[in-house]
Formats: sequence, structure tokens, C-alpha cells
Amino acid sequence: MAQHEILMLIAAPLLVLSRPLVAFLWGMPFGWRRDLGAWSKTRPVQRTWSALTDPMTAWWIHAVALWAWHAPSLFQATIGNPFIHAAQHASFLGSALLFWWALFYANGERSYGAGVFYIFTTAVHTGILGALLTFAPRVWYPAYSETAPLWGMTPIEDQQIGGLIMWVPAGLVYLAAGLALFAAWMRSSDRGTAALLGSVLLAAFLSTSCTSGQAKMAAQVTGGDTARGKTAITKYGCGSCHTIGGIANARGLVGPPLTGIAARMYVAGVLPNTPDNMVRWIRNPKGVDEKTLMPVLDVSDQDAVDIAAYLYSTK
Repeated sequence: MAQHEILMLIAAPLLVLSRPLVAFLWGMPFGWRRDLGAWSKTRPVQRTWSALTDPMTAWWIHAVALWAWHAPSLFQATIGNPFIHAAQHASFLGSALLFWWALFYANGERSYGAGVFYIFTTAVHTGILGALLTFAPRVWYPAYSETAPLWGMTPIEDQQIGGLIMWVPAGLVYLAAGLALFAAWMRSSDRGTAALLGSVLLAAFLSTSCTSGQAKMAAQVTGGDTARGKTAITKYGCGSCHTIGGIANARGLVGPPLTGIAARMYVAGVLPNTPDNMVRWIRNPKGVDEKTLMPVLDVSDQDAVDIAAYLYSTK
């Protein structure tokens, strides 16, 4: 039980919070990154990933994996077969990664409020399973009848300790995660109120014009050159992680699509969407959010201004 909780409540959320996908991509040759970005952009992959990272879907997958593997027949099978045991651990870790990713990142700050609900309900149903194990009048898994005495316990005591681990310490982890999401939800609400007016004005200014007019307005707003910005985007390989309209092979799915970014309220979900903040983010994303997936590419000041101009010109 301790192994299972470490996989689902320590390893999985820490892996998700570390956001290693971009680091993995930048460890690959450029051609591989481009091909992987193109593959991830295909409709079947997009639809599958969107479906799996829907918070409700991820919640169900994780819940089914947890309850199914604790059925006595399946749990007993894992003890004597290393392959089934490995499948159990893989499903615990995989479903937990999907669950935590769906809550923290799949839909950005919009999912924080719902994430509190999903964490609460997960704490409830895992607590119920832990309580059932703790108060069961008989041993669920006879295989432990041989191993429990080696630790100075009866089989029923061994089962009760396992149930308590799932019930109490695991519940505290869920409580801490729920409180963290709730605090993030409150902070994002405050930022949204402060940034609303400026973001709406910028979006209205850029999105009400025709395409050629929007390019000219974007250049005026940022002081950059959209043609040079398009070249700079290709130069720095932004398309390996992002989908960007008008850029050949810019079909990456690791980061959010950048087409139509002028109409958004935030840059990267953390800064009000203004030209200065856009340039700041392009130049030094780690300085804004140390946990961001976006690497520091040593973009020059002029290239950052030009890239911002091009991004604001896209619809």
C-alpha cells in the first residue's frame, strides 16, 4: 500500500509539476522535434489527448484503476506474477499522471475550481476504500497470511495498516493539493479582474480589422516588424512546441496554440496580455514563471519585439 501511495500521491504529482515534456523535446534532434510536433498535431492524436485529459474522464480512469486492482482476485494475481504486478503499478502511475495533469494543466487556470471538486471526491472514494480495508472483518488477500507474521503482525492487522495508509495520510495529501488548487483559483480570479479591461481593449483593437490591417496595427502596437517576426519564429524553432498560423511546420502540441493570441486575456496564463508583457515573456519566460515548460532561447530584444508583432497579427 505504501508503494501504491508513493506512486500516485508523490511521484505522479511531482512529475506533473516538473513539466518535463519540453526538456525531453529539447533533448532530441531538431528534425525529431519537428516530426513529433507534426504527429502530435494530427486529428486522431488531438482528439484522443483532449478526451483523456478532460478532468471528468481522467477522474474516472484513475478511480476505476484504483478500485479494480483492489478487487481480491486481481490483487491476489499481482502477488505471484511479476508481469501482472508491473501492470498494476503502471496503471496506478499512468492513471495518476493523467489525473494530476488534467487538474493542473490540461485546461489551465479555468480548471482550478473544478479541480478542487475532483480532488475532494477522489479523497472521499479512496477514503471509503481505505475504511473498508481497515474495518473488514476478514482478510481480503490471503497471500499476505504468509508474509504478515514475518513483520510481527497478524494478516488482519497488516490489512488494517494498509487501509489506514490509504485512508489517513493519503487523505492529507489530497487535502493539501485541494487547498493549493483553491488558492491558485482565488489568485487567478484576482488577476482576471485586474487584467480584464486592458486585455479586452487590446483584443478589440487588433481583432476588428482585416488581416492586412491587423498586421499593420500589430506593428504599430508593438513597434516590431511582422515579416522579421515570422523569420525569427522559424529561426528559434518555436513551431516545434506551438501551433502558429502562417508558419510552415509550426504544428507542435507541447505548448498552447499561439494563433489568435491577441484575443486572449493572459500571456502564458500569468501576465496580462500587453505588448510589453509579451516581449518580456519571449525574452525570459523562466524569469516570469520558473516552472514554465518554455525554455530560455536567448531571443534578442529586437527579435522578441518582432515575434510579438507577428503573433499579434495572426487571427
